[in-house]
Amino acid sequence: MPNWCANRLLITAPDLSGIHALVRGTQTPWYAQAVGEGRQFFAAGCAGILRPVEPVNRAPYPALCTTRPGQDTPENRAYSDWLTLLMNGAELTRDRCGHLHDLWLGSGLAARHWESLSGEEQVEVERLFRNKRHDWGTAGDTKVELWWNNRCRNTPQAEGQVMDMLLLLPTRLDVEVNGFNGKLLDGVPSGYDWYSTRYGIKWPCGFEAGITEVSGNCLQVDFDTPWCPPSGAVLAALSAQYGCTVKHWYAECGCDFCGFSEYSGGELTEWLEDALEWGDEDEDGGCDVCGPDWLVGNVAHFGG
Repeated sequence: MPNWCANRLLITAPDLSGIHALVRGTQTPWYAQAVGEGRQFFAAGCAGILRPVEPVNRAPYPALCTTRPGQDTPENRAYSDWLTLLMNGAELTRDRCGHLHDLWLGSGLAARHWESLSGEEQVEVERLFRNKRHDWGTAGDTKVELWWNNRCRNTPQAEGQVMDMLLLLPTRLDVEVNGFNGKLLDGVPSGYDWYSTRYGIKWPCGFEAGITEVSGNCLQVDFDTPWCPPSGAVLAALSAQYGCTVKHWYAECGCDFCGFSEYSGGELTEWLEDALEWGDEDEDGGCDVCGPDWLVGNVAHFGG
């Protein structure tokens, strides 16, 4: 298990309704549909269910690079457009996710239930499913036919998460197909590497959240993150997207660091970082955090 970094946000905005949904995890993770359908698109391409209408000279996965293009059909054109977005590392913005869903509808996959696939197609899809099932977060679908048919039926996959940072900074289509541990697509970062770089943490959401409305236009949010605080880019995006001021305190006593930052209108306005200050040892050899003064009272705990 990781050390936990304690975070507190003090968010001030004229309208807190959208921020409430984000921090409480009640906002629909609209990117999840594009992720689930993208993984089915990937499996369909590898199995030859869909084919690009033009030759692909190089792809991040050999099975996507077929020497025999498919017929120029609406379904294959939709797949070709999806494959181009995959190879370009398209970001999963809200508008882009709507476009990706339109491509999925145009691909005809909704009508290609498991029972309609050939034996060879089923074998290839099942091979990929067994290899990536846990990495794709589909452990609940223990059978490949259930996973495939749920995609065909457009069955919702994901519930909202507290402080879902993928709703503030978009992830990438190729990263999500590659999966958290990666090792599927050549030259594409794993989810772990991408999240750690872009969001500052390997799981870009909040844990053990506590939410208090300080006043009509001010919200206090306490949550934990693994090892480190969220990146400044996350907080800048929160401030810009909701037109709010964000004050952020954090502490992690296991590695002895803490900090404070403030963002307004998407811009960093104040920043400081320091080591924790410790009191005298007690009779058991332990000691408590006693500073810095600007931190004490501004986090729910000191991490660790």
